[in-house]
Amino acid sequence: MKSAAAKKTRTIAVGLCLSLAVGTPSVTHAQEVNTSLPAILRADQVSQDQDLGLIIAKGNVEVAQGDRILLADSLSYNQKSDIITASGHVKLLEPSGEVIFADYMELRDEMREGAIKQIRILLADNARLAASGGRRTGGTHTEMTKAVYSPCDVCKDTPDRPPLWQVKAERVIHDQQTKSIEYHHARLEMFGVPIAYTPYFTHPDPTVKRKSGLLIPSYKAANDYGVAIRLPYFWAISDDKDLTIDPIITTKGNPILGGEYRQAFDNGELNIRGSITVADRESESGNTELDKVRGHLFAKGLFDIDETWRWGFDYNRATDKTYLDKFDFFNDPGNTLTSTAFLEGFRRRNYTAVKAYTFQNLREGSRYDSAPVVLPLVTYQGLGEADRYGGRWEVDAGFRGLSQSDESQSVRGSLKGGYSIPFSSDLGYITTASVSVRADVYQVEHDSQNDPLGRKQSDGFAGRVVPRASLDWRYPFARYGDLGTTIVEPTAGLFIAPNGGNPADIRNDDSTVVEEDATNLFSESRAPGLDRVEGGTRAAYGMKLGHYFTNDRQIEVFLGQSYRFTKDHDLMLETGIEDGQSDYFGIVDLIPHRYVDVNYNFALNEKDLKPVKQELTMRLGPRAFNVYGRYSHLTEPRDPDTSTLEELYLALYSKVDDNWSGSLFTRQDLDGDESANESAGTLKSGMTIRYEDECFIFDGSFTRSFLDQKDVSKDDSIFFRLTFKTLGEVEL
Repeated sequence: MKSAAAKKTRTIAVGLCLSLAVGTPSVTHAQEVNTSLPAILRADQVSQDQDLGLIIAKGNVEVAQGDRILLADSLSYNQKSDIITASGHVKLLEPSGEVIFADYMELRDEMREGAIKQIRILLADNARLAASGGRRTGGTHTEMTKAVYSPCDVCKDTPDRPPLWQVKAERVIHDQQTKSIEYHHARLEMFGVPIAYTPYFTHPDPTVKRKSGLLIPSYKAANDYGVAIRLPYFWAISDDKDLTIDPIITTKGNPILGGEYRQAFDNGELNIRGSITVADRESESGNTELDKVRGHLFAKGLFDIDETWRWGFDYNRATDKTYLDKFDFFNDPGNTLTSTAFLEGFRRRNYTAVKAYTFQNLREGSRYDSAPVVLPLVTYQGLGEADRYGGRWEVDAGFRGLSQSDESQSVRGSLKGGYSIPFSSDLGYITTASVSVRADVYQVEHDSQNDPLGRKQSDGFAGRVVPRASLDWRYPFARYGDLGTTIVEPTAGLFIAPNGGNPADIRNDDSTVVEEDATNLFSESRAPGLDRVEGGTRAAYGMKLGHYFTNDRQIEVFLGQSYRFTKDHDLMLETGIEDGQSDYFGIVDLIPHRYVDVNYNFALNEKDLKPVKQELTMRLGPRAFNVYGRYSHLTEPRDPDTSTLEELYLALYSKVDDNWSGSLFTRQDLDGDESANESAGTLKSGMTIRYEDECFIFDGSFTRSFLDQKDVSKDDSIFFRLTFKTLGEVEL
């Protein structure tokens, strides 16, 4: 049986560039020799031949020098030639995090230079390089022959099978100083089959997060522009700025030049994206305009001034209404492009903002074709500390300037002060009382003598003062049980203000569309914005029922209604807020299971209980296969630009396994638009498929659009992209 001393690992301080001062020529027992020399050698057995100048180590050999560590089964060090020879399961751990494996290494110059046989390198991102042999120079330059590179894992069941993809090259150079990997006479293989050859290419090594070079190209095909290929190039200008040049080549038109510029500052960031091309377009009158410059520009910036203040902007513009739909390579813009510049400050419960807005309407046939400009929009909101009674003061102030070509211009100043205080009864109900006074002053220039209701209006100053009082009452009842908590909560509110308050001289610019639903039933005024106020006396009442399970599942139902005691015919015509009883508004929120989530928001006519508005959303199923659906039905739209609506969106999402996922979707118009002579049917449908593993991504999609508008026809679109991970990827 071996002694305890014989089991210890020998640790000797060794000077790999100097002679080793050891008293005996052989170390055969456990001992430690400490010197001030720059390397540490650990092994099961260490011996020295002073005549030959050799140090020989065997068994679990470890040499640590600086940031490099060498591991091997056996090692010899020739002090005269300063050469380390290591064999048997050799591993060299680099300061960068890379690990070099080999059967045999011959190293010198503090393990920075030498020759390696059967080299294998594990890079910092777990990609691997293997070669029949290699040579290291300067500790940063490794040149390999007959090399193979791949980040793909080898199948454990069939390790002899080639990885999903790999690059084979006659010569590979890894330069850690320039942080690049170069390939000479390389071929790309997938499943062991060569698919591409190049005499030379290079890509950044895993330590690089940003480096200039080509990004992953993509392919897309559509009826409007034919086949399109994107060939983006990334230019890392410096550590704080970069530029992506994104040319798009199409078969049915001129190329499109896109791009993105980004810059980071000490106090903020800047992002500019855009595109430009020359293409035909259809004018508003229906004529074809040839070779028009078309494009878009999106720019965004956000900058801190100090701990309280910051400023920024968000600029979004297209040359025409259909450009972003026709050339659908960029983000979906929706119906409106909004641009803004702002200065805002946050301090405790106070908020101040100065903003400017302008808009670009992209909807065909809209009556709002001109772009209004809001300049400036000044807002201040202040909320005081709770006093000894629990009440709080609040102040809202604002100033707005608005101009619209061919229509009115107006300047508005507003000031509102209020106080609210809650009361809790011993019986359990909670009451909140609020009082406020709001004053608005306008200077208006109208474009006509009469407003849309036929009332006479005149230019000049107009104003109003609206005092208001409200009372909110809630009485929650709760029952606790083993299955969770059941809550029944009746709610009521009373809102009192002078009737009217909307003279004809005050133009309605920001209160044109009122959405009455359960979310604003207990608001002081259901009219959005400030141009219109809901005066008079109104009561609101409702009931909430809910059961909340102990496992975060719940069932919650709310139903409510309001009643206006005073009549305001003009308010009803402008906003749709009717006198007397309102519709019934409700919300049903069901989460009975972790794989079931249903939300139903509705409004029912107060006379016959027929649905006026419905929106049902649901998500069913686990991650492996789930269904998302949204049903929208609107029979009495408030917006004059909106017709009745009945629409269904369905999507199936599936995560088949760790690698494969996909989706199917369809958007159906169930109602049609008689005014536009359009029948019900499919608006858009499509599918996506995605494969991703540790080394490869495939993205593909097919979309069919049935929407037909000026310059944009009904369209089929096909897209796919192959991404070979680590080959020039950039973190954006």
